[in-house]
Amino acid sequence: MGSIIDAAKTKIAGVMLARSSDPERISRRAVWLRQADDRFRHRDPSTRLRLERSKPERLMCAAVQMKATTAHSGCEYVDLVYRLAAKAAAAGADIVAFPEYSGLPLLGMIPGIEKALSHAGSLDEAVGAGGDVLEVFRFLGPYADRAYRAAFSSVSRELGIYIVSGSMVLPDETGKGNAMRSLGYVFGPGGELAGRYHKTHLMPVESGWGIAPGDSASAFSVGGVIVAVPICMDATYFETFRIARLSGADLVIVPSANNEPYNLWYALRGIWPRVQESQVYGIGASMVGSFAGQTFTGRSAILAPLELSPGGDGMLAQAGTYDSEEIVLAQIDI
Repeated sequence: MGSIIDAAKTKIAGVMLARSSDPERISRRAVWLRQADDRFRHRDPSTRLRLERSKPERLMCAAVQMKATTAHSGCEYVDLVYRLAAKAAAAGADIVAFPEYSGLPLLGMIPGIEKALSHAGSLDEAVGAGGDVLEVFRFLGPYADRAYRAAFSSVSRELGIYIVSGSMVLPDETGKGNAMRSLGYVFGPGGELAGRYHKTHLMPVESGWGIAPGDSASAFSVGGVIVAVPICMDATYFETFRIARLSGADLVIVPSANNEPYNLWYALRGIWPRVQESQVYGIGASMVGSFAGQTFTGRSAILAPLELSPGGDGMLAQAGTYDSEEIVLAQIDI
């Protein structure tokens, strides 16, 4: 009898998740958000696809320092994505980068999980004794993926910008078997999918969950500007940036989620030295705040080679805090 009840509960949860992640509802919500936003009411639509015509000389970049939270539905999630991306777009951003695990709020779609998350000291603890974090991601995966894609695609379209989504643990439809990977997407100003990328160097906890590492490094054209997106731990290795540079990248974006107390010297082991070694521009977008008992810290920044930064320190712009929501903006000269 117990297995029948469990199966029924799973089926009911699946129906609820299917409704919560409906791409059409998410897209309509994004349209409504844009139409109700006075900041964009008089913007000339002809400027929306300006990056598609030719490689620009300059690019206004934004890093989203996103505070961890939960969303109960895809519509709540697109509200969050829109609010953050619209702040950047209103300031003139052409490309907006979100942090690693930007999809964590979608765990809130699972009925009853929010209470467990709020009282847990880790995701493993939230799942409970005998639970499997990867199986939770796998169960949520198809619904999370379509809500995640729909939110970022529709917001990119409505704001007419490029968005680098950050990452989430999602099913890898391009691989063999049923691998779950830490992956993200690049969406263009028409809402089109412009690229996808995987995390290739996992943290021990991610390996312990059974997440599969990516096995390739990709570069994408963002309106003619070549961009690569290694994720968090990937940036601690020189080779990832060297590969990106040899692929023609002018800009390397690093979404991160560091669940450790903020320390300047720990932070400098990642994107800052890689930018200097490889002579590229960089965007570091950090997750901050608490989620399932884990505290994330980081100072989002837009970086350049030392000689191209006004202060000679490699920083074009940096968040003022390591634990609060911020939008960091700077223009780079390609």
